[in-house]
Amino acid sequence: MERITEDQVSRLVRFVLARIPDTASVEGEEARRTAAALHLTAYRRIAAVRHHRDLTPDRTAGTELSSTASWNLLVSFALVWRDHPDFPADAAVETSAFGTEAPLSPAA
Repeated sequence: MERITEDQVSRLVRFVLARIPDTASVEGEEARRTAAALHLTAYRRIAAVRHHRDLTPDRTAGTELSSTASWNLLVSFALVWRDHPDFPADAAVETSAFGTEAPLSPAA
């Protein structure tokens, strides 16, 4: 997470949130639930990343994995729209790869 700048975080967050439709603007109960779930997930992942970045370095060990996974999920959200002209390619940087053998541990 240390190599991701605050500017990159802000740009990726703005990009992702701008792509998720407002629940009031979509028709149909299922579409509204989907939009609400996407918003909830995005806001929780954003909160995890920002919380980790706001901690002092001596307190980040307990939040590193959650923050990294949250950032990678936000990057995955953004990649859905990678062909969009405003896609922030330099901000959509994954922090690490996770192995399939041990998905909770960064790959070597």
